Amino acid sequence: MSTMELKYTENGVGVVIENFNIKTDLTSAKIVEIQTLLNSYRVVVFKKQSLNNEQFEDFAFRFGAPFTTDSKNQVLGSEDRQSSIVVVGNQALEFEKSYLGHQEVLPHSDHQWLKYPSAASMLYAIDVNERSANTIWYDIAKAYALLDSDMKAMIESIKTIVYNPFHRPFGSVKCKYVDRAIDIPPGNVYPHPLVRTHPLTGEKILYINFAYELEFQNLSVAEGTRLLEELYRHVQHIDCKYEHRWENGDLVFWDNRATLHYRPSFDSTVRRVLKRVSIAGEYPF
Repeated sequence: MSTMELKYTENGVGVVIENFNIKTDLTSAKIVEIQTLLNSYRVVVFKKQSLNNEQFEDFAFRFGAPFTTDSKNQVLGSEDRQSSIVVVGNQALEFEKSYLGHQEVLPHSDHQWLKYPSAASMLYAIDVNERSANTIWYDIAKAYALLDSDMKAMIESIKTIVYNPFHRPFGSVKCKYVDRAIDIPPGNVYPHPLVRTHPLTGEKILYINFAYELEFQNLSVAEGTRLLEELYRHVQHIDCKYEHRWENGDLVFWDNRATLHYRPSFDSTVRRVLKRVSIAGEYPF
């Protein structure tokens, strides 16, 4: 059995594992080690994997139960969920179905509009052209830690509502502070703390997103817009990100509680096929 070779980043966000075959080298002890790495580095990258769908799901759900939701709360791929796997990217073939295409996907945490957002996700690169986009993850526990004391005190008790983007026409949703006097997005709402606690590490997390419509409870439009813009500048300007350049066979495992992820747009004729699975989470506290 091979020993995992770990490559760390300078800023402590993300770790790359080489010389490890998920199909043959996985043990209970390795599961614990991988979870520990995820808790510390937020993003764990496995290189040169070769998995079928069953093997991919089996690996993912060693770390928790499959993420599910009901028909009233739509998520990516929910209209044809035959399995836990969702194909994402730009397949560039008319007869194939995938989600998200080639458009920019702004920084977000998956499923934040639900009562129980997912805890973690995995993306597995099947056929990714080198001219497609990188993916960037932001460590939002680190982002919280680097806020000044006045900002921490200000946001400590704020609740955030993130509105379900799937109740809007596809491609129409951008990050916007909701003005209830003008337009209340449809769908169920589940307020979550802007400062949530990581259930495994106890860390405080800046639980924000910059992709969807949202509001902060009990803040005016002017106050909320100003706060959202300030938090966005903060996350963008601190050294808290891991940027991944995809190669076929890469499997990226990330902590959805403690990260945002972002993908810039790319050429619509470029093929990019990845498979995603998500792991069930808990009610944020």
